[in-house]
Amino acid sequence: MQRNLKALSDGRFDLLIIGGGINGVAAAWDASLRGLQTALIDKSDFGSETSAASLKIVHGGLRYLQHLDFVRMRESIRERSTMLRIAPHLVEPLPFLVATSGHFMKGPEAMAAAVIMNEIISCDRNRYITDPARRLPAGRVFLSPRRCRELVPGLERHGLNGGVIFYDAQMYSAERLTLAFALSAAEQGALLANYVEATGLIREGSRVVGARVRDRLQGDEFEIRADVVANMTGPWSDIVVSLLSDDDPDRTVLRSKGIQMVGPPLTRGVAVAVPGRQKDPEAVLSRGARHYFITPWRGVSLIGTTDTVYRGDPDDFRITEKDIEDFIGDINASCGGFGLRREDITFAFGGLRPITETNLEKGSTAARKYEITDHRRDLKIAGLISVVGVKYTTCRFLAERVVDLVFDQLGRRSPAVATARTRLVGGEIDDWEKFVAQVTAAAPQGVGAESARHVAHMYGSQFGRIFELAGGDAEAARLVPGSREVLMAEILHAVREETAVHLDDVVMRRTDLGSQGYPGREALETCADLMARELGWDAARREEEIERTERIFHFPES
Repeated sequence: MQRNLKALSDGRFDLLIIGGGINGVAAAWDASLRGLQTALIDKSDFGSETSAASLKIVHGGLRYLQHLDFVRMRESIRERSTMLRIAPHLVEPLPFLVATSGHFMKGPEAMAAAVIMNEIISCDRNRYITDPARRLPAGRVFLSPRRCRELVPGLERHGLNGGVIFYDAQMYSAERLTLAFALSAAEQGALLANYVEATGLIREGSRVVGARVRDRLQGDEFEIRADVVANMTGPWSDIVVSLLSDDDPDRTVLRSKGIQMVGPPLTRGVAVAVPGRQKDPEAVLSRGARHYFITPWRGVSLIGTTDTVYRGDPDDFRITEKDIEDFIGDINASCGGFGLRREDITFAFGGLRPITETNLEKGSTAARKYEITDHRRDLKIAGLISVVGVKYTTCRFLAERVVDLVFDQLGRRSPAVATARTRLVGGEIDDWEKFVAQVTAAAPQGVGAESARHVAHMYGSQFGRIFELAGGDAEAARLVPGSREVLMAEILHAVREETAVHLDDVVMRRTDLGSQGYPGREALETCADLMARELGWDAARREEEIERTERIFHFPES
């Protein structure tokens, strides 16, 4: 994947997607597979905003039972299975424990019934999954309190009388999964460019025919012409629509602010749901407060997600020390046995999600359903679609709906949708454990088993690209200082093949160096030195990139 701005400027596209989060890149992949000439731009890096704020869970929708929303539950179950199938290197099963107490909606009888109902509704969840390592086991009911505490030692819930286990799925890296969609779109001929900002929409009469854009790296301005423009900018969607009539629109939006924390291992191989302080007013069968999730992830715990109102410019979103302290307090109030302290939290990340005034009035902030707006209906303008997604799990299905509408706007008949049965780049794996053994055996001299398994996860069936670099250069085969698994070859590959142009692109999204917290000054300097040689940075630019990346790990007081 290369950043080709001349091709963007010179071309004429069927579809221009503004926004390179998970929904945007999924739509680019679908559109390209269906034969549309597709372009995608993002004013930052791919998946660097809301998509990077994922708790890394691929939900099957068990919670929709409370809402008696079986349609969305089936949709989630289907898309979870699809993710396990098309990206087996990046998505794997995850057991969830729900503790019980009393004998009503929070009791073991109700939760056992929910798990049994889930088994019935998801009876075909493994139908097309042949890899044993990616098949979801059956849930378990009526666990003893003792077993629950063995799995979650800090579980001190008053009146604990047991628990149940059900299975969902988890991403090894949400950032790499987003990138896999982008790379897959590029492989099908889509042109994608990060750090290109839409500054205006081009109108001809009552139709949008493209966008005016600015390269945020060099400052050049140009136009991209397209028959349909899909506004898939998430928290910025209102602002992009406003570009129709205003080159400098109001940047104040109403959104839900969600944050996650990275903490010490709090469970033994299972995720756990713990009640928070907020209620779920839309639940038909309410179990009381909404839940936080504590999930085991690569040797740490991920804790999330908060849901508070944000008003302002989405570019100004920041996580503060107060946000972290408040979240720790809420977790400890719910389950004091964890005894979390600020020093236990190595990192916090988050983003903004859709909100509606209706939900706000009910006391619920984050919207639960995606929205696709055909502006022929509300603004009487053809050629413009706005999309707001709310759930990572269903990104492929949302993209399918969007591209269907694009074909309708183009007045063309769509070919069959292929994304549900097409592996993403790196996903050509039929047996995970055999594949890992193959990768480990193929590792160049100096690359250990832990790094080999990591490469298998991050790059899947394209692992050879990393090993080719590592095998031909002793420096590339070394670990990045302070990391147990990330190879210097990954930095080279990110710059040469994955359009990484800033240090934080590499540290936060092409590799996982910074996903669990500050990787250390030596790691940043080593990566910056390599990128400086590849990209021609001078000493001042190198230092600027290090400082830019270090700011990610520093949280203001308020």
